[in-house]
Amino acid sequence: MNKNATEKETKKETKKILYVIAQAFYGNRTLTETCEENMDRFILGYLDSSMPIEYKIDRTIVHLPCAENLVLVYNKYQEEREIERKDRLLKEKNIRLKPLAVIPELDLTLYSCCIVCRMNENGEFESLEGEDCSLFMNYLAK
Repeated sequence: MNKNATEKETKKETKKILYVIAQAFYGNRTLTETCEENMDRFILGYLDSSMPIEYKIDRTIVHLPCAENLVLVYNKYQEEREIERKDRLLKEKNIRLKPLAVIPELDLTLYSCCIVCRMNENGEFESLEGEDCSLFMNYLAK
């Protein structure tokens, strides 16, 4: 085995896998996995880390009111593009897009891809646990 292959395998092993609920990626309310290093790419829909990113990256984190350790993560630039698309479709074709996430307590409505996961007291992302889903699913479109 060559040195580069061994280094790549070691890097893969050190990535912390996060189990998250993805909204509008593989469908709605889909339990899947990612890692923090790929989270921004994942929210933009990139699965292959070798592909160049064509859009600005932002990681907006919203603490959910249902539990202090649950967060919703989205890209504000992608959200801006989706709102423009929503407005254009309504004006040009009278098509109304359904929001993907609505958090009335925070007056927040999202039309772009997002994920829900845990965040610990150190600000590190963590995997969801079984009981978490019943707390936040009502915020996500079916």
